[in-house]
Amino acid sequence: MGRFMQILGILLALGLLYAVMAGLGLTQGFKRHKATAKMQVIDDFEDLNDDFDWTTGGYVKIEPSTQNKTHGKYCAKATFLLASQFLSDVTPAASDTAGLPQAGQAPSTGSASSPQAAPPEPIPTPSVPWQPEMVLDVNSVTPLKAFEWQDYADLKMDVFNDQAQPVTYHVEVGDSHAYLFDTSGPLTPKKVTNISIPLDALAQDRLDLSNIRSLRFWVDTTDAAQPVVVYLDYVRLEGDASAPKPNPAASPTAKGSP
Repeated sequence: MGRFMQILGILLALGLLYAVMAGLGLTQGFKRHKATAKMQVIDDFEDLNDDFDWTTGGYVKIEPSTQNKTHGKYCAKATFLLASQFLSDVTPAASDTAGLPQAGQAPSTGSASSPQAAPPEPIPTPSVPWQPEMVLDVNSVTPLKAFEWQDYADLKMDVFNDQAQPVTYHVEVGDSHAYLFDTSGPLTPKKVTNISIPLDALAQDRLDLSNIRSLRFWVDTTDAAQPVVVYLDYVRLEGDASAPKPNPAASPTAKGSP
């Protein structure tokens, strides 16, 4: 009985201490810590049928993988092709065979009345700054799941670089007014890079955080000798926008479009 009374006394003392701290406003830190647990998953690649159909133009191969995941059972293995692989297999245009002799037909004499073969269509090639990219937006088969980002503090994602050398990642976010935010940084070889982008930086570039419409991710393949492979996982919004902001000096370098 005596031990029970001791425990009861300790609990009552703790309750009284908390009440005093709350009265002095000293429990706000606990509330802020709870608020930072706020989170919205954009894509965690757990649904094998619906989470991998980002728009790529066919130049990024995205497939499920259990290697190098950081959350759940799966992540996305993304293989970024090289510029030399851009439309490498071109189907001839119908006009390429116009005027050519068919089987069992004599060649044309080239008279004025004979149809002339149209010149072949040029093979499309990428421009110098072209980079393959994967896009999540309102038109992608896997849709952007969250348009309203204003209540969150950070956009986060985990990326494993499978190369033996660093590569540069790029993340671009666009809103419904066509304003863009672009940030980049290095991916350490054979390690996971935890990318964290403060949403305040997007707001400073005049993006409407209540109406986000696109998220693009790519890695720099310039001068690469073979396709670049990375593993992407747990794309998400985290934190509470009303919580204390991190040091601006730690924010990633960003380039915005007016």
